[in-house]
Amino acid sequence: MIVKIISIGNKLNSWESKSIEHYKKQLPRNISINFINMKTNQNPKFSKSEILKRESAIILPKITKEDYIISWDSGGDQINSLQFSDLIANCQKINKTICFIIGGSFGLSSKIKELSDRVLSVSSMTFPHKIFKLILIEQIYRAHSIMNKTPYHK
Repeated sequence: MIVKIISIGNKLNSWESKSIEHYKKQLPRNISINFINMKTNQNPKFSKSEILKRESAIILPKITKEDYIISWDSGGDQINSLQFSDLIANCQKINKTICFIIGGSFGLSSKIKELSDRVLSVSSMTFPHKIFKLILIEQIYRAHSIMNKTPYHK
C-alpha cells in the first residue's frame, strides 16, 4: 500500500524526521509512506485567495486518478481512531493509494476540498505542521495496529 502525504510548508527538520521515522519503521513492510513537501506561496503581495490558488496549482499535479484523497481541514469531519482504521482498511481493499493533503497556514482551496474523497479534521484546534505530520503518521501506525489487533491501541 502506498500513502502519499502532500504538505505545503517547510522541509522536515531533524527532530521531525526522527520522530516520523520511529513510526515508519514500525509499519508493515508493504506500506510505503511518501512525503511530498512543497514550499508555501505566501507573500505579502498576494491575497489569501491568490495564495490558496497558487498552492492548489502545485498540489494538483501531485494527485492521480488512482488516489483516494483525504484532505485535512478544520471544518472537516472528525472521526476516531477506529473509524480512521476502517478508512485505511477500505482503501487497502480497493487497492487505492491514499493521498493525504495538508494545506498551508491558510488551509486548502475549495477546489482541493471538492476533489477530495473525504475532508477530515483532527481537532477544532490548530496545530503546527511539524506536530500535525507526527500526529498523522502516528494515527496511520495506530490504524495498522488496530487492523492487526496488536496491543498498541488499547
